[in-house]
Amino acid sequence: MRTRIIAALIAIPIVVIPIYLGGFWGLMLGIGVTVLGSMELFYMLQAGGYHPLRIIGVPWAVMIFLSGWDVDSIQRSSIQVTGLLTGPTIWVMERISLPTTTVLVVGFIVTLTYSLFVTDKPVHTWLTTSIGAIYLGVMLGQIVGLRFLPNGFWYVLLGFGVTWANDSAAYFTGVTLGKHKLWPRLSPKKTWEGTVGGWIAATLAGAFLAWALPVGIGPLFGAIAGFAMGVLALFGDLSISMIKRQVGVKDTGNIFPGHGGMLDRLDSLLFTLPFLYQAVFLFARNP
Repeated sequence: MRTRIIAALIAIPIVVIPIYLGGFWGLMLGIGVTVLGSMELFYMLQAGGYHPLRIIGVPWAVMIFLSGWDVDSIQRSSIQVTGLLTGPTIWVMERISLPTTTVLVVGFIVTLTYSLFVTDKPVHTWLTTSIGAIYLGVMLGQIVGLRFLPNGFWYVLLGFGVTWANDSAAYFTGVTLGKHKLWPRLSPKKTWEGTVGGWIAATLAGAFLAWALPVGIGPLFGAIAGFAMGVLALFGDLSISMIKRQVGVKDTGNIFPGHGGMLDRLDSLLFTLPFLYQAVFLFARNP
């Protein structure tokens, strides 16, 4: 427990400060998370007997992530961008960021060509590399979109708060009251009681944070979004649990002592924060 607490106290400022600063520092954090997360995913798949191409998949995931920083797309958005991108970062992104469709098409072609002519199991290689790169690149790119919104830092904190409230309440409710297993095949410790407790906490946290933070949405919208994020947090968790069980590993990695790997920490957030971005974006455009 002591190791977990120390690791969390170190990791929180390393994550929160770059998100708050945005620009170059947010870019470096995003690239680092994308690289580590995709490497963990591909190593897990390889341990399970699949054949992903890390040499292609990791850079492809990064390029998909960077396509979420496309300056032209952001400036065309109906929601005004406020003070996140610094001048040097814009200059760099204008030269290395490509449209998402371009990155996807080129990545598919390169991966398929390499798989057909170089690997023994081209279908395994092509599909696992493509799904891994797109999964992480797209989801993390959506989190960038959330940070680009006016008051985007506070939206990210709202998403973090709701997700952590859901996970914490689900754990403690499950430990104290849990009797009925939710999905033993994927996650033997999860119970229906813990799951419902998490959803209630996520709903209340969404309403409170929408009221307390300067995000411009009301408590009702926050409560509805909070409940939806609670449900999605469960599926984000189960998605990584499914992969770990199928390939036979306990954790996705060991970068966080006592907490596991990058994907162990990101599993729920990869579902909740992109949803929050889409919900707020649509709500802001169509009040």
